[in-house]
Amino acid sequence: MTGERSTPQDAVRRFSSAGASSNWPRRGDLAHDKQRERVGVVVSLPEDTESHLYHLRPVGGGDEWASTRDDLEPHSDAAEDGLTLAEAVMPPDDGEVVP
Repeated sequence: MTGERSTPQDAVRRFSSAGASSNWPRRGDLAHDKQRERVGVVVSLPEDTESHLYHLRPVGGGDEWASTRDDLEPHSDAAEDGLTLAEAVMPPDDGEVVP
């Protein structure tokens, strides 16, 4: 075991090669829920809950919701504001240097 942890950027990298793969979505993948117009990280699969639902959670944390596979589509790493996921999670640069 290497001790490496998965990051949101890892999920984006996996997504970019996922496309319409039958193995998509997997835990950790970013998905756009078309019905709710929300983006989330897949936290559980149908086989985890013995249902037909995927469970997602907002990237920054928050309340989980359930969705069907038909309502999900891969989400790109470009946010609505034009920022990539990596840029969107970075703290704002207010010019202050922190030692």
